[in-house]
Amino acid sequence: MYIIVAGGGIAGSTISKRLLDRKHDVVVIDWDREKCEELYAHLGVVTVHGDAKNIEVLQEAGIERADAALAALYKDEDNLTFALLAHSMHVPRIIVKMRDPAYRQAYHMAGASSICDMNSMFTNKVLTELESPKIKVITEIEHGEAQLIMFELPKSLPSKGIKVQDMVKDPAFAKDCVFAGVIDERTEKIVVPRGSDRLYPGNKVFMVIGNQGIRAIERYLEKMEGI
Repeated sequence: MYIIVAGGGIAGSTISKRLLDRKHDVVVIDWDREKCEELYAHLGVVTVHGDAKNIEVLQEAGIERADAALAALYKDEDNLTFALLAHSMHVPRIIVKMRDPAYRQAYHMAGASSICDMNSMFTNKVLTELESPKIKVITEIEHGEAQLIMFELPKSLPSKGIKVQDMVKDPAFAKDCVFAGVIDERTEKIVVPRGSDRLYPGNKVFMVIGNQGIRAIERYLEKMEGI
């Protein structure tokens, strides 16, 4: 894919490196000439020195043939302008970094296809880390209404394991959740478990869950540790 990234700061440079590693064609736009030179020297990424809110700069970056545009500028108003210009140039996928949730509707109107709510992601991750340290938040889903989490089954669980269907039938287990996958540390393979499958001590479980269910999972893990 041909992807244009607005902003060569920490967020922009990090995602650019990951995209390059995955063999995408990436162009980074940044107003700081030294930053552009640094990114080219360290990452080998193509850079355009200029204002990502300037249509001529976007055209120089090849906005007309972009498959996706990523807004990683510091200010929401700048990301909004970039998204609007990208939308006017018919870029099919526009992803923006949002700091202030008050801009959400404006981003949608500007044509953003995906919004990364930095404030909500940080808040939910901190709360989960503090209140449910056994659970790791991987990412948010649907504006924070649900989350993809990961937890490890206690080593104290009997070696014969436990069936998925028995877990979900337990009144202590969260109800608003879906198993997304399990990594067996013995085989290091990820599988999507079915009700009759068994989970074993040390398995890493990935689950999509509503915010209200995280504490239930935490309490269930504490219960399992007491087995």
